[in-house]
Amino acid sequence: MNADIELDDWRQQWQAETAIPLELRAKVEKQSRWMKIGLAADVVVTVVFGGGTIAWASRSPHPDVVLLTLATWSFLVAAWAFALAVHRHNWAPSAENTVTFLDLSIRRCRARLASVWFGAGLCISELVFYLGWINYHDSIRQQPLGTFLSSVPEVWIAALAACAGLLWYRRRKAAELRNLLEMRSELNS
Repeated sequence: MNADIELDDWRQQWQAETAIPLELRAKVEKQSRWMKIGLAADVVVTVVFGGGTIAWASRSPHPDVVLLTLATWSFLVAAWAFALAVHRHNWAPSAENTVTFLDLSIRRCRARLASVWFGAGLCISELVFYLGWINYHDSIRQQPLGTFLSSVPEVWIAALAACAGLLWYRRRKAAELRNLLEMRSELNS
């Protein structure tokens, strides 16, 4: 008899939940797909750049290519540690109701805002290291990629374009966060 009462309580709680707005559900599902694509891209970057530097270091007669490999793996580890920390508990809603979908969207938006600052810092760190490393090595500078990376105007134009993109993305996500927080306050009142 006790189980029947508990089942009725659960049924009443379930029926009391408001339906998740289709727009919010679609947005969360789209974000989930992009998170999976981002994870796959992170794996590809790790394999290509991490594996590529290991292969290069194992074949190169220059011992300082090992330094490049260690730096590359340090940047990769930092990026993975940040990504795992910032996306923790953000992969799926914990329940099927509007509040949890909205809270998940808010957490994801905050994670993206944090990612902008981390990404900018990581990009600057990598740029400084790799430009210094390439400019130190005359033989690398003569190769096509080295020529591009060591020609400062092009690198700084690309860096400025990336910064402009980050600022645009940050502004867009900040506006989205404000809207989500407004929706949550309206839902709670």
